[in-house]
Amino acid sequence: MDFGLQRDSEMNRLSFCIGFSQSKFGVVICRMKANAGALTNFELLDFLNSRGASKDTTRVIAPIARSEYKVYDYLVETAASTQTRESVNKSADKCKDFKLAKAEILNIINLWPSSIVELLPIIENLDDREIDTDGILELVKDLLPPLPTAESPKDNDEEEETENGEQS
Repeated sequence: MDFGLQRDSEMNRLSFCIGFSQSKFGVVICRMKANAGALTNFELLDFLNSRGASKDTTRVIAPIARSEYKVYDYLVETAASTQTRESVNKSADKCKDFKLAKAEILNIINLWPSSIVELLPIIENLDDREIDTDGILELVKDLLPPLPTAESPKDNDEEEETENGEQS
């Protein structure tokens, strides 16, 4: 599901490559289709990165709207920050084997369900369809990188050992 995300600078909108061709001068030309569909969170994060969004303190210099920074700040705390284009594409291809709709595949990639409770709201009419939910959860576990974890400070109530092996 490689969407081929590109930015159309004249119209300032997202576009998608729908085909590549090479001109007689050796220039690769990408035919565009504007607003062709929804993006995964990874693709949106990648797009914001390409526009200059970052956690850097000098980010105010980049030509990015404040709302885009808020979206960026949210996305770096989600699964999108650890995903790769390869993992997203491979996951999308494997999800097609489960006969899921495009919106369901997109939500699985974005929400990264790790349990049946998280998966059930994503799949529409699950009772009427024969879908291997355990297989989908196994796929997410195998193909997508682990979720980002926040570094938690060491609890003060934990006992620490001294040099002599004594507990304080």
